[in-house]
Amino acid sequence: LAGAGKLLGGWRFGPNGSEGYAKAEVTLGGIGTDGLSQQNMEARKVPGLYCIGEAVDVTGWLGGYNFQWAWASGVAAGQSV
Repeated sequence: LAGAGKLLGGWRFGPNGSEGYAKAEVTLGGIGTDGLSQQNMEARKVPGLYCIGEAVDVTGWLGGYNFQWAWASGVAAGQSV
């Protein structure tokens, strides 16, 4: 069992392609985080404009991280309005 663990632990592989935008789980892009307040997600250049969730250039791993970002950024902005 230990030998199998070492063998599998050293196995390296990477993606060999993509199924394209139509099947993507997340995409990159949006408003850069450097243009937003870290405390409440307010746009630095447009006071009163709050940017949350997928409108912001933040991409997490699959498994709920993107949902968590959407909820957390929404709460941060909502507490300031």
